[in-house]
Amino acid sequence: MSSKHQLLAFVSLLETSKPYLVNCVRVPALQSLLLFSRSLDTNGDCSRLVADGWLELQLADGESAVRLLAATLRLRAQWESAMDGQLAQARRRRRQRLDDNEEEEAAPGQREEVVVALSKELLQFMASKVSYSLRRLTGLEVQNLYVGPQTITAAPSLPGLFGSSATSPHPTKGGYAVTDFLTYNCLTSNADLYSDCLRTFWTCPHCELHVPLTPLERIAHENTCPQAPRDAPPGAEEAAPEPLRKVSDLQRPYHCKACQKDFLFTPTDVLRHQRQHV
Repeated sequence: MSSKHQLLAFVSLLETSKPYLVNCVRVPALQSLLLFSRSLDTNGDCSRLVADGWLELQLADGESAVRLLAATLRLRAQWESAMDGQLAQARRRRRQRLDDNEEEEAAPGQREEVVVALSKELLQFMASKVSYSLRRLTGLEVQNLYVGPQTITAAPSLPGLFGSSATSPHPTKGGYAVTDFLTYNCLTSNADLYSDCLRTFWTCPHCELHVPLTPLERIAHENTCPQAPRDAPPGAEEAAPEPLRKVSDLQRPYHCKACQKDFLFTPTDVLRHQRQHV
């Protein structure tokens, strides 16, 4: 078990007589697989994950695993929404249908705030420390990986555990499809069949409710507890604007008369910004 497993990521593939990976960088294995895997499969308490059907991650703490999965669903949804917004904006510019009213001018600033908030959350997510093991599954293990279709198709009632995602039985893997990439409780296990159902008494730190719950039910209650403190909206803690920090020697102070904002821009950035107001 370690929190220092890494994978190799690259920006582009250069193909000449031989293929070359360009701009390679080491990234945390667990967080990268959660964010970029095409399929994620879990067992009952989410302590065992399989990414893309061949990489197994075994986490020491089931509660930490569930919290990471919940954060993954939220971040991937926000990321997809931000990308859709950027693509929609690019299409509007390409078709030259931008209006010059004030509402349209405010939209780019709102999108920038969303991207900045998402970037901060992604950095915090990538920096999280969780102990886990990482290994490649053998061919025999891949053949016997899933429990298969179940006769009982009632989805578990765990509000708040996976956000607003609706679960439905997976037709081939078994378990429950939470999103197009996440399937919950579909992995076979040698553990006791009743281990996921055992409840222990637990007291909620917010409402002081004292009831026997499984780890998953405990986290679901914490996410939906009416007396739990709610996170402030993104950017609320930044009431005062941060001073502009210089990143490149080519950057110079620039005041945009169209949007009445101050920036540190290179000459290329100035032209790119002015093009937004055309």
